[in-house]
Amino acid sequence: MAYISEDVIREIRQQADIVDIISSYLPVEQKGRNYVALCPFHDDHSPSLIISPEKQIFNCFTCRTGGNVFSFVMKYQNVTFVEALKIIADKCGYDLKISADYSSKSEIFKEDYEIMALANKYFMNNINTDIAREAREYLAQRGITEEIIKEFKIGYSLDEASNLHQVLTKKGYSLEKQGELGLVNKYGLDVFDTFRNRIMIPITNLDGQVIAFTGRIFHGEDLAKYLNTKETRIFKKSHILFNYHNALPFIRQEKKVIVVEGNMDAIKVSAHGLKNVVALMGVALSSEQIHILKKLSCQVILSLDNDDAGFDATLKLGQMLNDALIDVAVVRLTGAKDPDEYIEKYGVKAYLDNVNHASKYLDFKINYLKSSKDLKKIDDLVAFVKEVISSFQNADDLTKELIISKISKDYQIDADILKKELAKDNKPKEKNVPLAPMKKNRYDVLASKILYGMMDNPDWIDIYKNKLGYFERKIERIIASEIVYYNNEYGGINVADFTSYALNNEEIKDKVSKIINEESNSNITKEEFVLYIDAMLKELKKMEIGKLKENIKKEMDINKKVMMLEKLTELKKEV
Repeated sequence: MAYISEDVIREIRQQADIVDIISSYLPVEQKGRNYVALCPFHDDHSPSLIISPEKQIFNCFTCRTGGNVFSFVMKYQNVTFVEALKIIADKCGYDLKISADYSSKSEIFKEDYEIMALANKYFMNNINTDIAREAREYLAQRGITEEIIKEFKIGYSLDEASNLHQVLTKKGYSLEKQGELGLVNKYGLDVFDTFRNRIMIPITNLDGQVIAFTGRIFHGEDLAKYLNTKETRIFKKSHILFNYHNALPFIRQEKKVIVVEGNMDAIKVSAHGLKNVVALMGVALSSEQIHILKKLSCQVILSLDNDDAGFDATLKLGQMLNDALIDVAVVRLTGAKDPDEYIEKYGVKAYLDNVNHASKYLDFKINYLKSSKDLKKIDDLVAFVKEVISSFQNADDLTKELIISKISKDYQIDADILKKELAKDNKPKEKNVPLAPMKKNRYDVLASKILYGMMDNPDWIDIYKNKLGYFERKIERIIASEIVYYNNEYGGINVADFTSYALNNEEIKDKVSKIINEESNSNITKEEFVLYIDAMLKELKKMEIGKLKENIKKEMDINKKVMMLEKLTELKKEV
């Protein structure tokens, strides 16, 4: 791992307000001195993630996850400490220099990202030339202004055999690497650019790095309308949502995200002011994309194409999102094949009206199930009710209750009968059950409180050193030693900074995280800390008495046994 000085880590941590960083991923609300949010690390329905701006730490008492700003980003984005450090430094505008031995995922793929960024810059330069005049005119006719072209970094690929290839080769990038990234193709000895005479739309990952392209024809050529980059080691279609990086702040602001099929739909919708839009780049929805949407903790509005495939996808994807306990709504447009065409025909106000009056997925699905049935017929009515119940088996209890109430009222069916049908059809499902507090012995409780007190208040370290200075177990001894070292080395200590320090130490990081999560809501006073120290001294003597009793039982030498008994008597007096 790269060497990054503790001073730099502390400086970045101190510049990165934990509320600001977490709120860049999740909607947060102030509650008293703290902030709360739905915890993204378990199936949370009421805010259980507590963020302390005073201590610059977070924790969730339900799933026992906690730490500082680096801990959050590491877990949320599934990255290493150094990667989290770099992400947070970038968010804060801190110019973090990382040495050449840095081997994170981003560094492993560094050349890939460099090539794709250079290719995008090349395409963007082309769009402003005379050669691309017709491409710009086409975009202008579609309502895509120069401002939108810049916002989405739209470019143009020349109608030449290997212009991009020559540019990349001159920069020292190998033909093999260009081919791996889907930018060139080789036929015999000849090399051709993959994208030629197309409007180029860059596709970025969740962090905004260019990882692929969509090339669109604009002359009506007898070619595929869209040409996409093949999947590569940095581009997995199922792991991204088009425009996610740009849309994220607007999604948080609106507390809803519009999901469309294609990237041109997303660009068109965004161009007209609805910036909280992302695209699937098709009609599939992977588990990774569901996870991305779930972490947004907002309403998802499906606005897919107005054709049979779009309708079927709305049913299927809506069910998947509903089963994931995501609030889903549906927009079905009429008179146009997709949002792009609808806005061209009827204007953005009409589209926005559809979005604002989106149907709940529950109503959409029930209406669909009705459409193929004659509910005046008993058999069709029974089949309809069973299909509705079956469709929402994985819904939350409130949704199930609403479904039962609605069917019971609309079709005069006893609610108890419907509940029995629901229970009969119900399949066991995996739930994230809140962890019950683990039983801890007195030593564990006291050790956690003493160590946390030392991390939280440097003045108490001397109390520990003078009155206790020792723990029975090795792990607590090491943590105490590191706390003392950190305080001496950096002239002070706090929980958030020491967490960063501990994250770099494999031996102690898990134990420190556990202590912080258990004690982060504690407000230990100096008097209480002294009491904990005194209690620990007694506890250590009790442990020593226990060991001594065991040794007395095993000792065969009568003289040694007498001496041990005498020591035992003295220890009992002290306790």
